[in-house]
Amino acid sequence: MANFEDKMCRAAAHSLIASLDSLQSTHFKENHLPDKLIAILAELNLPQQKWLIHRAGNYLTLVLDPSALERQLKELEDKQEVHELENTYLLLGAPRTLMRRLFGMHASEFTRRREILNLKGISMGRPPQCDEAMEHKVWLLWQSHEELDIRHRFITIAEEANLDLHMVWGALREHIDT
Repeated sequence: MANFEDKMCRAAAHSLIASLDSLQSTHFKENHLPDKLIAILAELNLPQQKWLIHRAGNYLTLVLDPSALERQLKELEDKQEVHELENTYLLLGAPRTLMRRLFGMHASEFTRRREILNLKGISMGRPPQCDEAMEHKVWLLWQSHEELDIRHRFITIAEEANLDLHMVWGALREHIDT
């Protein structure tokens, strides 16, 4: 049985052969593949391509950059955290304008994500407004949590005031929206 490196080299060779129609030497950062070789590869028939792919370990090397992989995994983790935070916002009744401001979420994505979370019809129409006393309380809470980043600040205020984010945003929007 072939080892991992052989399998990865074969997969890379297969991708190389499969993408010959759009392949140009400018796609390579180092060890440029000459156009002459690309032309030769493009002329190979299917059995020749399979033979060449099977022997990929003879002309391809697998190099893994652990620090680059760690960076990519960290970025993936960060994206997952943002995704979960967006879901929390949606579940707490955040309006589309707030989602757009804090996450850059477009209307179609907002609608799609609400459907996925089964939030159809919830928080639709004109939201109830806070009375003056509640607006004042929300504003005081906003000021008392200046140490938090804005995304976590909204959630903290919604939880402490026992309000959905639609009402929190409605109470704060004119004061913080500049």
